[in-house]
Amino acid sequence: MAVRIRRVSILLAALAAAAVLAPMGSAKSRDVAPNAMPTLYVVYTMNCTFTIVDDFGRRVTSIAPGSYQIEVSTPIMFKLVVPGGPDVDHIAPNDFSGCRGWVQFQLTGPGVDVFTTLDSGCDAFLLLPAATFKANATYTFQDLNQPAATRTTLTVAASGSPTNPQSPYTATSGKGTLSKDLIGSAIGTAALRGTLTGTLNARGNAALTRAGKPVLALRAGRYKFVVADRSPKRSFTLRLVTGKTSVLTTAAFVGTRSRTLTLKAGRWMFSSGRGPAHYFLVTR
Repeated sequence: MAVRIRRVSILLAALAAAAVLAPMGSAKSRDVAPNAMPTLYVVYTMNCTFTIVDDFGRRVTSIAPGSYQIEVSTPIMFKLVVPGGPDVDHIAPNDFSGCRGWVQFQLTGPGVDVFTTLDSGCDAFLLLPAATFKANATYTFQDLNQPAATRTTLTVAASGSPTNPQSPYTATSGKGTLSKDLIGSAIGTAALRGTLTGTLNARGNAALTRAGKPVLALRAGRYKFVVADRSPKRSFTLRLVTGKTSVLTTAAFVGTRSRTLTLKAGRWMFSSGRGPAHYFLVTR
C-alpha cells in the first residue's frame, strides 16, 4: 500500500510540474507574431470584369517576384443572378451580368496555372493556394466568359521581394488578452475616410455604395454609414465575416439612420437579414 501511495504522489507531482511549465513554453512561442502572407485580390464587378489590388488597396500592374496568395471575390453569389448558369438559353449574347451565372477565372504564366468557378457561383469569394511569380515573367489574368474584355497582364520585376502585410495577430505575453470589438462606434479623433450610402428597399433588397458606385474594396478606417431603410420587415446588417454582426437599422424601423463605424481589415458582408449577402474587401 505504501509503494502504491508513493507512486501516485510521484505522478501527481509530475503532472503539477507539467502544468507549471506548459504556460511558460506557450508564452515563449507567442513572443513573435506570425507573418501574414502577401495576397493579390481579384475583385469582380457585377458585369463580370475585375480589378486586381494588393493588401494596401492599391491597383496592381507589376509586383516583386515571390509567393502570393490569390483571393477571388464577387459582390454576391453569382448563381443568385443567373440560377441556371452560363448555358441558360434566354440570356442575351452580350449580357454578362453576374458572369452569366458564375465566374470562369483563369491565371496563367510560368509555373502558374489556376482556374476557379467559385464552386459554380455558390461562393462569393475563395482564397486560392499560394502561387510563386518568377522574376522577369508576365502573367495573364482573365475571365473565360469574356476573355477579350477582361484579359489583364501582370509583370514581375527583375528583383525585390513582396511586402508582407501586417499580421492580424499580435505578440502576447502568454497570459491572454481580452478581445476587442471588430466593429463599433468609432472613438477618438481619427479622420473619416468617407461616407457610405446604404439602401434597403421595400422588398428587402440591400445595397451599399460610395459616391454612387457599389462598394467592392475599401481601406481600413472610420466611415460614416447613412442607411435609408424602406422595409418595415427587414433590417440592414453589417459584419466582418466570422465576426460580430452590427444592426444598422432594425426590422421595425423605416427611415434614414446614420452611424460612424470603424472597419478593420478583412472580408465584410452586408445583407437585409434574410436576403442574399453582399461582400466587400477592407484592406490595411
